[in-house]
Amino acid sequence: MNATNAAIGLWVRVGSYVAQHLTDGHVPGVVAKAYGTPSQARKLVEVELWHAHGHTCRRCPQPRPGDYFMHDYRESGNLARSEVKAKRAKDAEKKRRQRAGSPTPPPPPGQMPFDEEPPPGDEDAPPEETPRPPRRTAPALAGIPADWEPSEVDVQAAQDARLAAGQPPLTALQVASVTRKFRRRQTDDDVRAAAWGGRWQQWAENERVDPPDGVVVPFEQMTKSQQQRAGLAALREQMQGGTA
Repeated sequence: MNATNAAIGLWVRVGSYVAQHLTDGHVPGVVAKAYGTPSQARKLVEVELWHAHGHTCRRCPQPRPGDYFMHDYRESGNLARSEVKAKRAKDAEKKRRQRAGSPTPPPPPGQMPFDEEPPPGDEDAPPEETPRPPRRTAPALAGIPADWEPSEVDVQAAQDARLAAGQPPLTALQVASVTRKFRRRQTDDDVRAAAWGGRWQQWAENERVDPPDGVVVPFEQMTKSQQQRAGLAALREQMQGGTA
């Protein structure tokens, strides 16, 4: 925050050079002059992002006169030159063996090979991966078939809902009439669905019987007098059924 943008630009550019050439944080003076200006280098030294020869930081090594050192280069997570070279050599040897088809060298004592399973009960063994269940695909949507009929379960569920609401159950003729109206409405509205049982149940639950002519009409179209007559008709059917 205390350095200027130009000085930070020099710090970033030289940092790339140091990482590429494995200088372990040392900045040659010629590189600093080639990448920036003397005032920018002095600013980095002033804010202690760089150290010049003769600095007093105990964590950082002393650069040669005219050179610089990037403060806390190793403490910032950068690998040392020897570590980078060792890693590169290891990777090169691994690729060489793969190209030549050579077997992987045995692991050090006490370390298991990567392709060997740990013995049962080993606490350090990796947990077994639980197989994922097959992905469910959404059912295809389609229009209602011309010969669609509700199942016995659908009819019984609608009748139970009507009785729970204090409405008389539908007769077989009324169920057929409701089904024809239901199919016609779904076709006219071009409704697409994967199943039709639940939709039909809601339709049948909302239908009300008009006692004078036995026509099934929607509940919202009935008057109060029609609702009263429907209740009386249902009561008479129950009494006649008990007498029979």
